[in-house]
Amino acid sequence: MLQKRSLVTISDSCGARLGRVFHVYRGSRHPIAKAGDFVKLSVRRVAPLSKIRRGYKSKAVVIRTRAKVQKSDGSHIRFSENSVVLLKKRMTPRGKELVGPVIFGMRRHKFTSTFLGIA
Repeated sequence: MLQKRSLVTISDSCGARLGRVFHVYRGSRHPIAKAGDFVKLSVRRVAPLSKIRRGYKSKAVVIRTRAKVQKSDGSHIRFSENSVVLLKKRMTPRGKELVGPVIFGMRRHKFTSTFLGIA
């Protein structure tokens, strides 16, 4: 679960590595973002020779959280870090490749079909 001022890793091939969340798009009664929610972030660390610069502000979608996610069969899954994917507009990702796993709920929204190599 993410809230304002949370540090997140950026899990696509756009060149940004680390970001800080400064807005959660869930309304005033839900200040915490879960997997599949939109957040606004500022890029804090970038790869060398990247087109994205430090301080770049962008909308992103949360794909992994450190909080346990309960599955329908009773089991749960937990990741070691909070991860997001930067967006150009609506559900179009900025990078071409995705790094790491994605929870099943994101696959149901047909988000991963826009990446290369993922069916």
